[in-house]
Amino acid sequence: MPEIKVGLAQTNPVVGDYQNNALEILRLMREANDSGVQLLVFGELALNGYPLGDLSYRADVIASGEAKLAEIVEASKGFHNLTVVLGHATVATVEKPALQSSDAIAHNSATVFRAGEIIGRYDKQRLPNYDVFDDWRNFIPGTQELIFEVAGEKCAVAICEDIWDESSSRPAALRAAGVSHLVVPNGSPYTRAKNKLRRDAARRFADGMALAYVNLTGGQDELVFDGDSFLLDSNGNEILTADMEPGLYTQDSPYADSKDEIQKLLDVLILGLRDYVQKTGQRKIVLGLSGGIDSALCAAIAKEAVGAQNVTGVLLPSRYSSDHSLSDAELLAKNLGIEHRTVPIDPAHQAFEASLPLSSLAQENIQARIRAVILMGISNSEGHLLISTGNKSEVAVGYSTMYGDAAGGFAPIKDVYKTDVWRLATAYNDRYDSFVIPENSIVKPPSAELRPGQLDQDSLPDYGLLDDVLGLLIEGKKTVTEVVAAGFDAETVTRIDGMVRASEWKRSQGAIGTKTTEVAFGRGRRVPLTTRFGKL
Repeated sequence: MPEIKVGLAQTNPVVGDYQNNALEILRLMREANDSGVQLLVFGELALNGYPLGDLSYRADVIASGEAKLAEIVEASKGFHNLTVVLGHATVATVEKPALQSSDAIAHNSATVFRAGEIIGRYDKQRLPNYDVFDDWRNFIPGTQELIFEVAGEKCAVAICEDIWDESSSRPAALRAAGVSHLVVPNGSPYTRAKNKLRRDAARRFADGMALAYVNLTGGQDELVFDGDSFLLDSNGNEILTADMEPGLYTQDSPYADSKDEIQKLLDVLILGLRDYVQKTGQRKIVLGLSGGIDSALCAAIAKEAVGAQNVTGVLLPSRYSSDHSLSDAELLAKNLGIEHRTVPIDPAHQAFEASLPLSSLAQENIQARIRAVILMGISNSEGHLLISTGNKSEVAVGYSTMYGDAAGGFAPIKDVYKTDVWRLATAYNDRYDSFVIPENSIVKPPSAELRPGQLDQDSLPDYGLLDDVLGLLIEGKKTVTEVVAAGFDAETVTRIDGMVRASEWKRSQGAIGTKTTEVAFGRGRRVPLTTRFGKL
């Protein structure tokens, strides 16, 4: 947008924290005004926080946001040359469509204002209801365009999903109306493919108009908004890119360096855990350290998220624990600089054995559940958030113990396949140019150590094969027949598919964790627990 000096205002709002959200908005407005910005654009629902979920049905929630909006507009009186586009929710001014049967009372809106005066409001028209999005459930679609002028240039607003409609007639109509600049507030959660998809959608919709794409940043429950705001000129050239940090970005800002996919994924996992802890009013983290790669990566993420002084790792050896499981865990704790404790579980294990007969499976599971009781005891007694260390491969096939290693309030790598866990561990060590995560934790065969000589591969296919098949079944939404046709062994695929389906009940009770893929378990994949389909 070379004709107008544009500011991209990336903020990290907390849902419902109108006071602090507004303070950050006002701070960026002052900074933008002092920098000579003419058009300042915030993200989707930047005032309220996103997603609002069913809080959008609450008239008091919407009214509080509108009252705070009025204060912000009033405070803009001193900024005579600054036009602001701010995302927020507002009481709907049109009736719900006949097909919409929800309790929605509000629009997902963007208000444009300058020097204390409201120029107009745009209400989001395309309301998604796929993946993690529930806008069709929570909001009433708008029907009107908003065209306004900045420095003699005509501008229009589209909000997030509005630009993803490939069949939309709006771009042609806007160009016909003389619009040269589009502003697009977004609440676009991170997935590993999203960077390119956003730009493809923006260029397709803009088609000759300059475009300012502004995303939120920060974690909200299982979602991470990764910033990545950008400016396109009228030829579709990207002239400004923001990174994940909140703040003001203008054409004068340095161009953000792009990180490789795994390094950015690591940043997203750290941010997701950090913001979950901070935004829920917690400070400290506890986790079990087994000497394995999953707990090692989670400990490293926790250390980066909240600081080494706020992380406690607990070694919980059993009669089956190997010497290296203890030595690798101790070395990890030393390298990270986190507190670690050792609490043997065999006394409790023996007590359970003396109390009731246990099958071989129950013998394995009781160990995981003893560990969970100890960890939850520390969590309750000392105010630590217990994090679960299971990865997506294990969660997918149910390779975990309910009320055991699956216990926890947050699961940082829940949406990360095992093969990527190894890549992330290597990427983390690369940042420090040393084996902070011990080399042995990375290279040794994975094992739950619940019986003598146990290895994960006794119960599961090779993780490389498993992850390839899971990717097709889950993200690819392929049937068993289609996966087999892609070249995989029929017996293996059928077995994996059966494990995924049989574990749905476990996933329904699991902790939330940062979404990183196109199809994350939880809100992003909703499957009945009770079914009688054959092969799916």
